[in-house]
Amino acid sequence: MVRPTAERVSCMRERDLQPKGPSSAGTWCCLGGGRIYTEADKELADAIGLSFPVVPAAARASRAFLERVVDHTARAGVAQFLDLGTGLPVEPNTHQVAQAVDGRARIVYVDNDPTVLELGRALLPLGSPEGAVDYLDADVRDVRHVLDAAGEILDLDRPVAVLMLSMLGHVEDPAEACAVARRYMSAMAPGSYLATCDSVDSPDMRAAAAAYAAGGGPPIHLRTAAQLEPAGDGLEFLAPVGPVNLWHPAEPAPEPVDQWGFVARKPLAAADL
Repeated sequence: MVRPTAERVSCMRERDLQPKGPSSAGTWCCLGGGRIYTEADKELADAIGLSFPVVPAAARASRAFLERVVDHTARAGVAQFLDLGTGLPVEPNTHQVAQAVDGRARIVYVDNDPTVLELGRALLPLGSPEGAVDYLDADVRDVRHVLDAAGEILDLDRPVAVLMLSMLGHVEDPAEACAVARRYMSAMAPGSYLATCDSVDSPDMRAAAAAYAAGGGPPIHLRTAAQLEPAGDGLEFLAPVGPVNLWHPAEPAPEPVDQWGFVARKPLAAADL
């Protein structure tokens, strides 16, 4: 697969991006500085961003956090990535960051939004010839199905970086959301990583979430730090835990964002130490 031209992307936008209202993936992509969205997505993103600048700040910080996490784990020797609820492609994508470190890296993207899947498959290059990139159409809550399908590309007996960024907030019950993350990690080999983040339950984010829903967006369930951390039970946290723009930033962050998360590692077995 070759990288599409600007004309090809434009045609795809006209043909493929025609939902009746704003989508979660398109609105978040627009808020985060991406270029794939509908007019409905942009209208809602612009309205939210104008009234609540904490939201685009959180979206951009989340994307930068993803890039740093992938680079960090790839440099730590992880060459397999499971990107759950990946959303619309925004460069650099997970496989581009990972394969810049190790061309053999293998990446599976998972989403069940038809627009995400179609555009993702069309817009993403296959990556380095010695590695692998694939898209899986699945609900991330169906852990067994996702793992069975991803196992055709990834060797689950070796460490995997599991990425669940801005995704668990779509699960209404925080306990269920954390349980989903733990089920994935229980199936992973020692030395695997979990990275997750979501919008925190702050006054500004509560007001923004209400405006988002009123504008036609799907429900977003905000989390407190105490509701996020159980996703990493049994794992070794890589400090700091908190605002994602404070996790090993390339340069000092001006102020914390209302997007909290963590990176944690599954402990090595005694035989591996």
